[in-house]
Amino acid sequence: MMNFLKGVRVIDFTQVISGPYATFMLAQQGADVIKLELPKGGDQARSMMRREGPFGDAGLSPMFLAFNSGKRSLALDLKHPEAKAVLAKLVENADVVIQNYKAGAIDRLGFGYDWAKSVNPSIIYCAISGFGQQGPRAGAAAYDPVIQANSGMMTLTGHEGVTGPTKVGFWVCDMATGMTAAFAVSAAIAHKRGTGEGAYIDLSMLDVAASFISPMATNFLNFGAMPYLMGNGSPGGSTASSVYETANGFVQVSAATDGQFQAQCGAMERPDLISDPRFNSRESRIANAELLREELLKTFALADAKTWENRLGAVGVPAGAVQTIPQMVEDPQIEVRNLVKTAQAPTGMASPYRTIGAPMVVNGELDGTLPPVPRLGEHTADILNEVGFSADEIAQFSKSGATN
Repeated sequence: MMNFLKGVRVIDFTQVISGPYATFMLAQQGADVIKLELPKGGDQARSMMRREGPFGDAGLSPMFLAFNSGKRSLALDLKHPEAKAVLAKLVENADVVIQNYKAGAIDRLGFGYDWAKSVNPSIIYCAISGFGQQGPRAGAAAYDPVIQANSGMMTLTGHEGVTGPTKVGFWVCDMATGMTAAFAVSAAIAHKRGTGEGAYIDLSMLDVAASFISPMATNFLNFGAMPYLMGNGSPGGSTASSVYETANGFVQVSAATDGQFQAQCGAMERPDLISDPRFNSRESRIANAELLREELLKTFALADAKTWENRLGAVGVPAGAVQTIPQMVEDPQIEVRNLVKTAQAPTGMASPYRTIGAPMVVNGELDGTLPPVPRLGEHTADILNEVGFSADEIAQFSKSGATN
């Protein structure tokens, strides 16, 4: 684990994906992330993708395991009359607050930016929401598929006349928003170290999703080009770039330039395609895209996906076999980067677990074992003690139901 953010304390009001992924990235850089959870049930992610067995029974679902390594859990009922005293102490001793409530919801609880700044004038406050803090849909609920739909992303994904608009098969908008939040907060921390000033960061999932398809939006805004369902094609217009069925599995090929197309044809022992007037220029390949695909499929059927990955890669053509998750986690390239980590066993659990670590290698160091995810409310007493509450006060919070 890196230590760039050692000494930085983050109060994490978030749950499910976007916020927890942001704070996971901060925790992996050394930040002390205090995860606030409801005493009953905790983060919704604890029960999402739940598996039967000891981990599931302990509220440690795959989704929770993926996004919460290295955090500490404080169970607190935000609606309890004593919650404000607890949170005031926490924020007073923190550098960052992150929340992903609907716009206005946390203000109604009394814990919005104005309150946080009154407690700690130099606080960095990041508010993640579906649509941002202002506008006609500011207070609307949003999950990832809704943002994929509203952003136009789904009008690029899928096959014309077959699937219609199609969402990406994982929470791409949530994950992108989490990564953007981690970047924005890290930049604000750097600014604070130089100036002592905090910041208010208003982060909209819709804004992030729109920014991720900005080339297509720019093409429309300036040239009137209407985006369309791309299937497995390339938005850059390369007709040879696609997914092809092979003798065993599928391969993605991204021959984006004339030189790459010629190299692809050479590696496939199809020099006839280079000289064929139907395919010998970018324009002719676009005009005869289906014919070209038929010719390429004939040859791809002669070998398996990994063979084509290696043959094309050897001549500089970007290509990759379409892998399953089991194949990906055992890929030698993934192994050498030590991306799949073993995390320490959570408290009370007999065994560790494996997950994906932070996707970066710093100074050539390959991180080893990840710290565990927290059990619900596991660190409540320790954290309250750290910020100045006495043992009697901590016992009273638990007795009153403010904490667990």
